[in-house]
This record gives sequence, C-alpha cells and structure tokens, in this order.
Amino acid sequence: MPDNPEEFCTNPYDIISKEEEQELKKKPNSLIHLILPDGEGDEIYQNAAKAYENFKKKNIIIREETPSIFVYRQESPDFSHQGLIIGVALQDYDDGNIVKHEYTREKPLKDRTNHIVASNVAAGLVWTIFQANKKIKALIETIKKKDPKFNFKKYGYRHLLWQETDPKIIQKLVDLFRNKKIYIADGHHRAASASEYRKINLEKSKTEKEIKAPWQYLLSYVASDDQIRILPYNRVIKKLPISENDFLNRIKANFEIISMEAPFNPEKKNELAICLKGMWYKLIVKSKKFKTIRDSLDVAILQDKILEPILNIKDPRSDENIFFIGGIKDPKEMEKYIIDKGNDLFVNLYPVDIRDLELIADKGGVMPPKSTWFDPKILSGLILHDLREN
Repeated sequence: MPDNPEEFCTNPYDIISKEEEQELKKKPNSLIHLILPDGEGDEIYQNAAKAYENFKKKNIIIREETPSIFVYRQESPDFSHQGLIIGVALQDYDDGNIVKHEYTREKPLKDRTNHIVASNVAAGLVWTIFQANKKIKALIETIKKKDPKFNFKKYGYRHLLWQETDPKIIQKLVDLFRNKKIYIADGHHRAASASEYRKINLEKSKTEKEIKAPWQYLLSYVASDDQIRILPYNRVIKKLPISENDFLNRIKANFEIISMEAPFNPEKKNELAICLKGMWYKLIVKSKKFKTIRDSLDVAILQDKILEPILNIKDPRSDENIFFIGGIKDPKEMEKYIIDKGNDLFVNLYPVDIRDLELIADKGGVMPPKSTWFDPKILSGLILHDLREN
C-alpha cells in the first residue's frame, strides 16, 4: 500500500494522456514510473521492475502483513459509488465465471503480459460488477463503520479506503460471493494478462500446494451494478468519403432525421445525436426489430448501418479515419471536435444500460468495441498485488 496515496496514485494507465504522463514523471514517488515506464522495447518492462523495487526500497509502498479486504469509495457532489477491493480466483476467470464482454487485442495484451511478467506485480484494478445483493451491501456498510485508512482528494473526487482484517467478516464475504457471477466492466487486458501470468506459473509449479499462491488471484474492484455510472463512448469521423447531402440521403433508409438548432444529448436508446460539419441532427432508429440484444445497442446500430456500409469503416479499432471520445457530457464540448479541430462528424450516443451488458455477457456475446465508458475511473495504486509474496 502507498505511504502517501494522494501523491502515489494515478488514473488507469490506458486513459493517461501524454501531457499528463510527462507531468507525473516529474514526481519521483508517482506510480506512473511503474505503469508507464520510459524506455524502448524490452527496456520498458525492465524499468517497470526497477521502479517497483525502488518503491519498496524507499518505503514509498509498504507491505501489508495481515490478510485484508478493502472497501473503496469515491465521492463528489455529482456522483458517488463504492465497492470492494479483493482478490478473485483466476480459475474462475478461466472457467468463465468471471464474464467478459469484449475481445482483447493482441498488441495491448502482449504489452500488459510483458509488463506483469517483468515486474511481478499487479498495480491496476480490474473493475468487475455483480448483480445487487442486500447482504453484501450490509457487510460493506459494517466495514465502513470504522475510520478509513485513506481519505484524500484527487481528480475531483474524495477517495476513501477502509481496511478489514477480521477473518470472520472476510469469510462471510467469501460465502456471499460463492457461486455468484461477476462481470468485467473495465480492464479486460489487465485480467487477460493476469491469466497469462498464472498459466506461466502453473507450468512451473504443477502442485496443489500452490493453490493459495498470489498469482492465482486477480486484483479486482468488485461493485454492485446499482453503483455503476456509464457514460457514452462517442465516435469522431475525421473525413467523410462522400458529401454531406449524400451521407444524409443514405442514412434515411434506417433513420428518421430531424434538424436541431443547438448541440444536444440523445434522451433515450435508439436515438443518436450527430454533428455533421457543424450542423446538428437527431437520428431516430426506424425499425426496433432486432435479432439480438447486441444488435439493439446504439453502438452496434451505428456500426452496422452507418460506419461499415456507408463510411467503409469495417474495424473501428484499427481504422485511422475514426477515433473515440469517452466521458464527455457537454455537447458544446463535442462540437469543438468539428468546428475547432476540423473533423467532419461527431456521433453522440446514448449510454449503454448495464442490464444490456449483463444480458449480452450471459449469452456469451461480445459488445462492439468501445461501447462503455465507466465513470469515474477507479484509481490505480491504492493496493498493489505482489504476485510472488505470500
């Protein structure tokens, strides 16, 4: 655990901008040196390992000797949420009891696997969710009755962390989660890399006594699905391959088009807001007959009816003509991507409902890429999981 969490902790590595990264690297006690180390090639991963050893040597992070679970809460006047930081068995991940809803990509998975193999530590939380449970909620409130171990402000939120060491309470939690399905919300590549690390160690050990080894567990933030806020994950198209009139004429087959006088957010599912060359339009999906829940998602409709057939964007993860903007709620800020930054089309989506995510995952389905932006992001570095120490 960090001695000074306000100084040490950061946002997850994959949402840190280059500008923020450079500012954080001016601070020697920041987690940034572990999660986004300097260097080229394999040097990057060697530097991650060095940073971790340096943090321990200088007591920037301190080993917790007592088996513990934690309650983590983020508070602001606008929104607050809480959940548990626990170790989840990676065997459950491999068995499908920890349910995925996205494909992992080869390049980022290889990067995170190399990182975890070199450093032997999990520094970021995998955000998972479970369907609301009154008994688990009551147990969390019991843990919160004591004084928090951490209480500090960062990124516009107050962050509170309570530590629980009582074996009886921990066992109650184990029993409550037994046979309970959890879903990955955010952190698919971190989860997959932890699974890869476990496979490497299973090949080495192959002994039952390793069942409690730290590498058997996934460092996870586990929250009830009624504690979730999902914001839209919007799309920006750099250049249209056709004229604005041709574009509008082609989408008429599947959408009712309404001209709007001002920037706006869609108010319900199957309603899209677009800013086309500075002009705003509301697109209402005409047909509500869908083969699957996945097909009913606005991100899927956008991909299936507009991006691929009209704009020739077959794979939005690799196409250079599209990029993604998550977490912005003000449509006037969205408009700047067109008017100020010279792009052609901004698609403002209605947020995905958490129930749809759960239903798709339950059926073994996969969400379209970049479907959900979970907000606020949970801090990295509150708890580090050393994968070698018992």
